[in-house]
Amino acid sequence: MSRLASKPIAFESAVSIEIGEDTVRVKGPKGELSIPKPAGVDVSSDAGQIWVKRRDDSFRAYQGLTWSLIRNAVIGVTTGFSQKLEIVGKGWRSQVNGNVVNLQVGHSHPVNFELPEGVTATQENPGSFTLHSHDKQLLGQICANIQKVRPVEPYKLKGIRLEGQYLRQKVRKTAGV
Repeated sequence: MSRLASKPIAFESAVSIEIGEDTVRVKGPKGELSIPKPAGVDVSSDAGQIWVKRRDDSFRAYQGLTWSLIRNAVIGVTTGFSQKLEIVGKGWRSQVNGNVVNLQVGHSHPVNFELPEGVTATQENPGSFTLHSHDKQLLGQICANIQKVRPVEPYKLKGIRLEGQYLRQKVRKTAGV
């Protein structure tokens, strides 16, 4: 079992932390995030470190969750997160125009996916693009929504996938002879 939540979260001087009664606000050079704080968890900050403590053992899971959310927020507002998506299929491609990702993935028409505020995209080549954000949860949800446009099919593994995503290919059916 992990005991990371008992360790402090270190942050740089460029990051400011505001601990409220039910939220923790983290501000940094890349943006600002607000994290909900459960009732049984206490958060304190001193000398570039954030401590997350629980009132009793019944709030053990909430302590770990709160620690992880605050840590992701601190990393997000300082360095940010990125996720590369790959498009696999003959003639399938993408094009990034500002905050719109144009996907041509075998539908009768191109799909224009508009990115929300806080998420940006960069194009490497027509078969892949990278999404960047300071909010890890928002980035993951946007990646999942883009993957729903053309999910990976199990026989030829064509579709939109995350870089490095493990996929298991099914064996094709054979005629019984």
